[in-house]
Amino acid sequence: MVAQPQGLRTVPTMTDEQTPDALDTADHVAELRRFLTAYQPSKVHENDWAHVADDAVHLVLRAGPATRLRVEKDIQLLGAVVAHLVERGRPVTLDDALSDATLLSFDSSLTASTKTRENKRGIARRLQAVHRGLPWRMHKRSPNEPIDRLVSYEQVETLHRITRIAHLHDDDPDAGAFMAAVSAARTCRKQSRQSLGLSTDAWMAARRFAKQHGWNLTLPILRNVVVHAVLASPEPIAVLIASERLTRANLDLALTGARDLPDVPDLANHNLLRGTA
Repeated sequence: MVAQPQGLRTVPTMTDEQTPDALDTADHVAELRRFLTAYQPSKVHENDWAHVADDAVHLVLRAGPATRLRVEKDIQLLGAVVAHLVERGRPVTLDDALSDATLLSFDSSLTASTKTRENKRGIARRLQAVHRGLPWRMHKRSPNEPIDRLVSYEQVETLHRITRIAHLHDDDPDAGAFMAAVSAARTCRKQSRQSLGLSTDAWMAARRFAKQHGWNLTLPILRNVVVHAVLASPEPIAVLIASERLTRANLDLALTGARDLPDVPDLANHNLLRGTA
C-alpha cells in the first residue's frame, strides 16, 4: 500500500442541502464537479492520481444520475482501482484501470462481504461500459412482465364456453375436431407428451371452430388452458401436484390470477394461511 503523503487535499463534505439527490440543475452539477475535482484517494499519491483525475471526473459525471451518493461511490471505486494499479507497478491510466484484466484482479483482491463486492462489481461494470461508449442503463423488467407473458386463467372460461357450444353442435365436424383437440391436450398433459397426435386437417378444423366463436386458438394456449382448468379444481393444490403430476411451470400459471386477489385476505383465508381454525 502507498502511504498517505502529507499535504494532500481532503475530500470536502457535501450536505444533502447543498446537493439534493434528485436535482439535476446546472448549479447542482457544478457542485458535483467541484467535489469530484477536489477528491483525492487516501491510498494514492497526488502525482499518481493526477494522471487520471480529469478523465475520472469526466467519466463519473457521464456515468449515471447526477446524485451525490452515486458520484461519491463511483469516484471512490476508481480511486481504489488506481491504488490497486500503483501497488502492482502498473501504468496509471483510465484505460488500464477499467480493463478486464485489472477489474478481475481488483475483484480478486477484495476482502469485503459478498454484498459489498457485488456492489463494487456493478459500479465497475457501469463505469467500464460508459468509458467504452456502451449503454450502461440496463432494461429493467416490470414486476408483472414475466406474468404478462403467461396464458391467463381467464381463458378457461373461454374454453368452457366453446366446449358447451361444441356439445350443442355434435353434428358439426369442426365441433368434433375441437372436442378431440381438447381431449388430446388433456391426455398429453397427463402423459407429459408434446404432440397432440392429431392430423393437420383435424387441428385446423379445431382452430376454425374456435375462431368462429371468438377464440384465436394456438397449441401453447390450449396446453396452458387445460392446466389452468386443473388448477381451478377444488382439491388442495398439494393433492393436485401429486395426482395430476403438475410441474413448476404449471404452477407458475396460477400467478396470472394474483392481480385479482384482495390486498388483505378475508378472515377465512387469513386463518387458513396461518394454519389456524
